[in-house]
Amino acid sequence: ALVLREAAEMGKSAALITPDRMLTRRVAAALDRWGILPDDSAGRPLALSAPGRFLRHVADLICTRLSADRLLVLLKHPLTASGGDRGNHLRLTRELELRLRRHGPAFPLPDDLRHWAASLNDPAAEGWAAALSACLPPPVADAPEPLARHVTRHRHRAEALARGTAADGSGALWDRAAGEEALHLMDELAAEAGSGGAMTAAEYRDLFRA
Repeated sequence: ALVLREAAEMGKSAALITPDRMLTRRVAAALDRWGILPDDSAGRPLALSAPGRFLRHVADLICTRLSADRLLVLLKHPLTASGGDRGNHLRLTRELELRLRRHGPAFPLPDDLRHWAASLNDPAAEGWAAALSACLPPPVADAPEPLARHVTRHRHRAEALARGTAADGSGALWDRAAGEEALHLMDELAAEAGSGGAMTAAEYRDLFRA
């Protein structure tokens, strides 16, 4: 990664040739920290990109009881609340993590988040907790539903979490090449959902992961 960075700074062409896909991903991750986007001829799986991981977390959220650890993983994702006021989001996430680690509950509910925010005497906390709580309803019933309903619910919840406290938009969820590919995938799922039949939320999650 350092050699490739040096070549880029000197305006030279350079290439890393290896059959080890794990190595190329590690090098690409190092380059990304310096704002360098390598042209990977083998591509990168969407599931390993930031939007892909984010969408997988949200799909899990729809069919799995929310634990404190799962909530914190989602809150710390770089796309969560990327629509604005990311600084306040990170500050309040840190405060919430301290609370959950020390006092629980292990499975926080939206009411728990709102009560915690009200106790802080922080003008930003209540609006943040309200926006977050609206994205965290309980898992849907384990009954088959049309695929189109799963896709719509998944996309709306992902966009709301990425938007954060902003008035509208979807944050940075659909930005850059990986975001555009993720949006294309969701659009394709929506377009073909009429032929997908009915499935449970867990089955939809497995379909999306695949």
